[in-house]
Amino acid sequence: MPATTSIKLPDTLKATIAKVAAFEGKTAHALMVDTLQSAMDDALARQQFYVDGEASFQDTLRTNAVFGGADVKAYVMARVTGGKPGRPQALPLKPMTPAHD
Repeated sequence: MPATTSIKLPDTLKATIAKVAAFEGKTAHALMVDTLQSAMDDALARQQFYVDGEASFQDTLRTNAVFGGADVKAYVMARVTGGKPGRPQALPLKPMTPAHD
């Protein structure tokens, strides 16, 4: 069951919401609910992106294997043009050197 939430909006934002809602043929309430849902969907996708990235990073550290950019590009380009190339070979991860100050 939906819960009621109260939110105080600045007058200028309230006017903008009313204008946009009218243009889109929605009520101000429907526009705000849709906008909040969209923002939450984006936030959840962003969080998952970070989780997936961290998992990939940890996997790279665990396996100590990476693929060369040029090898991957050649593989993808060959596949796109209908070729059946062998998969690129994993290379050992080189230690990172500290950046200069």
